[in-house]
Amino acid sequence: MRHITRDEALKLLVRNNPEPVASHCDKSMWWFITRAVGGLWIQHPLKMIVSWLYLLMLPLIYVQKSIGFAIIGIPFVFFCILAYYFYFYRKLYKALRENTYRIDEDGISVSITTVDGIWARYLTTPFSLIKDIWLAQNYIYIETEDKTDIGVVYLFSDEPERILGNIVSYMQLEKKAKEDKPIPYYSAEERADLRNFVQERFGKIDAVLHDTDGEGFPIDIVSIPPTKQRKYWTLCTVGAGAIRVPNQEYYKQLDNGEITFDETKYTDGFVIEHFEYVMYLPPDWNVTDADLSKDSNYWYLRLLRDVVQYTYYNFQFQLGDTLSYNDSDGEELSFDASTDFFAALMLCPLPDVPNEMFANIGGRTIQFHQVVPITIEESNYISQRSAADFMKKYMSIDAVMLDEEPIDVKHKQYSEALISHFERHIRGANVVAMYPKQK
Repeated sequence: MRHITRDEALKLLVRNNPEPVASHCDKSMWWFITRAVGGLWIQHPLKMIVSWLYLLMLPLIYVQKSIGFAIIGIPFVFFCILAYYFYFYRKLYKALRENTYRIDEDGISVSITTVDGIWARYLTTPFSLIKDIWLAQNYIYIETEDKTDIGVVYLFSDEPERILGNIVSYMQLEKKAKEDKPIPYYSAEERADLRNFVQERFGKIDAVLHDTDGEGFPIDIVSIPPTKQRKYWTLCTVGAGAIRVPNQEYYKQLDNGEITFDETKYTDGFVIEHFEYVMYLPPDWNVTDADLSKDSNYWYLRLLRDVVQYTYYNFQFQLGDTLSYNDSDGEELSFDASTDFFAALMLCPLPDVPNEMFANIGGRTIQFHQVVPITIEESNYISQRSAADFMKKYMSIDAVMLDEEPIDVKHKQYSEALISHFERHIRGANVVAMYPKQK
């Protein structure tokens, strides 16, 4: 077992582009307990020797009264010591099995699994609180400073050196610059898992649409062509979910820098902090890189990137929220001269069941929001009523009733509503465009 102090870790030569790592204990209880207790003798040999000798020698104080009692007392104390270690590490093992640990640019996070199957971040400890690291054959053991809520950390992997390299690199980056952090991104494995999830839920990916103007956040937008069942184009971001968008209402920061979940403010529902965004377009829409040379075919990519950028600098959207670019005194604009859309509504990815749109990837849960382009009139209506009322009035859909229909009926009704929604607003209206024409 190799020991690395914090000072040594900050001096190691490692790559500057670490990848996030998630760890979940998949070992047996006996595998873990034997190695955890054995590791203590390597990590703190003097402390272990002194404490064991002291405890084992305690029965000898009765040697003058009863030699037999003293002799019997030694194995009894030995048994009690082993029982204590078994009790303590069994509890720790249970926590490791139930929770997921994640290493990323924010620090070491612990996620708990809710009854709904959601991975909710419970605690985040900055790398500055790491005191010592031990590298073993199949795991990494981390000790943090005293009075941290996270305590000790075990990270399990068949490639512990790779995890160590990422941890050390994150530690160095945190020390080097606590401001102007680079935009988070998925690891190669996480990106592959997410693309597989998207294809499983939405359909086979046809292409990745590229940012031709070089602006906006560096995220991919994949396109999924219409099918017999889903008679509309599906666009989905791949990369937005790497960005943590905290719900500040449910978290508090301690004096030592740790961020903990504030149970006193939580009522019910989910605590999701990672989001990808979906948009549906009519089946006759031009969705290829070649078609993006036309401004009328490009505004929806800008809109998706704007949504991602807005959440990065502001706060997360909840289902039913709207994003509008018009102020009350300004001139009403639109995304493009071909449409009078200039606001967006956040919905679950209809017509699919909302609770199916969660992906548990890399120690975190990613929720999918549908971005629906809407007009100022529709946005004002939603602010006074609700998203459900908007669906009924402007798209002739009762979301509750639709959820009870067979899947083929769902797709048919929503396809018709979606096409009708776009046809009403893609009409070459005499509007002022928000986005400038491409060069």
